Amino acid sequence: MIPINKPCIGEEEKKAVLKVLDSLQLTDSSFEGGKFVREFERLFAEYVGVKHAIAVNSGTSAILAALMALDVGEGCETLAPGFTFASTATTSLFLKAKVRFVDIDLKTYCISVEDLLRKVSEKVKVILPVHLYGHPARMDEIVEAAEKYGVNVVEDSAQSLGSKYKGRMTGSIGLIGCFSLYATKIVTCGEGGMITTNDDGLAERLRMIRSHGQFRGYDSKILGLNLRMPQIEAAIGIEQLRKIDVFIKARRENARFYNEEFSKLENVRLPVEEDYAETNWSIYTVYVKRRRNEVVQYMRENGVGATVYYPIPLNRLEVFLKDIQPESLPNCEDAAEHVMSLPVYPTLTEEEKNYVVKVFKDAIRKFL
Repeated sequence: MIPINKPCIGEEEKKAVLKVLDSLQLTDSSFEGGKFVREFERLFAEYVGVKHAIAVNSGTSAILAALMALDVGEGCETLAPGFTFASTATTSLFLKAKVRFVDIDLKTYCISVEDLLRKVSEKVKVILPVHLYGHPARMDEIVEAAEKYGVNVVEDSAQSLGSKYKGRMTGSIGLIGCFSLYATKIVTCGEGGMITTNDDGLAERLRMIRSHGQFRGYDSKILGLNLRMPQIEAAIGIEQLRKIDVFIKARRENARFYNEEFSKLENVRLPVEEDYAETNWSIYTVYVKRRRNEVVQYMRENGVGATVYYPIPLNRLEVFLKDIQPESLPNCEDAAEHVMSLPVYPTLTEEEKNYVVKVFKDAIRKFL
């Protein structure tokens, strides 16, 4: 089976883990974090082009801490795209805030600026644009709309580390950026997340939030949680980040290969890279006009781990229906019914890429 994704782990990561184990410094609850965490944060901030990077234990924790730092709570409203992973929005529910969903652009699958402009108002505390599949959202227009109404922008950059919007790294454009370092991401720690910001006060607040609100130990000043990143994860992340340019170069080449091979297929819409974007091709996603599920099943039966990200739009998930009335998000629902993703990870061999192409073309001929 060719999986949908495969972590690229080398001897460097293995040696880094052993180095942490030998040090016996497995974690550090201090405000600054342990030495491996501090070094990972330094390298990450430098790469993204921001003043501060704060390591946490997951991408979900990154978003939750960001919302906590901005005092999101009961009586607040957040805006998020209705087509993404659930944690973009469930984090608002944890804080008893109301989340409202925005439709997407069917070319990029990112948040629709047009629908956002219809829904943003002074009632909104935070906008959470998602750079879905690694493609940047239209950040200039989003930030402009947010500034007009005094709204904060928290970029969900979980899938977009290394992607650029008009030459700027995602996660460096809004007030806060939130990244995931899960096993399927461009750079992985197994689990893990990172928060980026240029705001000194927010950075300090975020560092306290990730460790029970403490500043100097046992002096909880604000409400916080244990969201810390262990030293082993940070050590892995350091080595992964050093390889990110190689990873992205390979993903871009794999995506180009697929686009060329699939360019003449009927009833299939290929992913785009807009003029303002340079995407990391975190996920290679095609739009199949009909019988998508049968195409996916056929590919899996023939050894290719094709996957659907995401089969249910957020406005239809039960967890949200308890608190909101479902509203029509036609593009989200359209995408959920028609998109599917193919393996694009850096270590795909030429033989494997050719096989993915063959099986996908066979499936399209069979079902479309």
